[in-house]
Amino acid sequence: MIIFLHGPDEYRRLQKKKEITAEFRKKHAVVGVDIFDLEKKDEVARFKDFVGSQSLFDTKKMAVLENAFSSEISDADKKELAAGLKEVAKSDSTTVLISEKNKTSEDFPFLSRKIHPHIKSVGVGAGVKSQDFSWLTGPKWETFISEIARENGVVLKHNAVEFLAEVYQNDTWGLATELEKISVLKNPSTGSEHERTIGLDDLRKLDLEISQDFFELLKNLKNYALENRLASLEKLFSANEPMPKVFNMIAYQIPDKLPQLAKYDVLVKSGKLDYEEALVDLIV
Repeated sequence: MIIFLHGPDEYRRLQKKKEITAEFRKKHAVVGVDIFDLEKKDEVARFKDFVGSQSLFDTKKMAVLENAFSSEISDADKKELAAGLKEVAKSDSTTVLISEKNKTSEDFPFLSRKIHPHIKSVGVGAGVKSQDFSWLTGPKWETFISEIARENGVVLKHNAVEFLAEVYQNDTWGLATELEKISVLKNPSTGSEHERTIGLDDLRKLDLEISQDFFELLKNLKNYALENRLASLEKLFSANEPMPKVFNMIAYQIPDKLPQLAKYDVLVKSGKLDYEEALVDLIV
């Protein structure tokens, strides 16, 4: 069986990946789980040896594949990997776990043929089980924020949830990190639920990494007047806000600029442009 996790929300994908591997380890021998970084030399061959061998300790085993869609894998290795995965899809004894941002790959089209919207168990069974981790929006996103807050011992008022939902849309890692900070600053391990409840005013008092002023500056980057846009950008520069964070959050604030932002992102990551230049060019 193949379990295929895909989608841009890396945080939630990683949590599901940990959950699946932990459940498998509880049910089966630790020696039955191995991790394969397919960008490394000879990893495809090692993977094929793993799935083809039999264990003396447990009849079930799991292979966790890293970088399965990488362009660094040779064409020959991709063919070998595809053949191995097709065999695993028919197997009752071997589970392969793949987690990738993209839903499809031209090298492994069979991974997306059958979609299972939910994976509740790692019980054996032939085929491909797939789960999507697209960005959460609306009520689902707000519910997720409240759940993560409670996991950190914090109860959020609705106005605080709304604020965090806007600021951290499409940034689940940033949200989780901020809620961990809040839990430490608020010291939620003691006191009643009322004492652990956080509202919008409390967020401001706790001096979060992203303040309401920062959010207002972001919103003003789409102001009709060029001088207002430039003034807001200059304030963001002078506040020493991390430029990658500003760049990524603009994508949420100005969705009509997404194609242009994507081109800038490629140029920045290839070293042909820096974030400051990209932001100035975008705003102007």
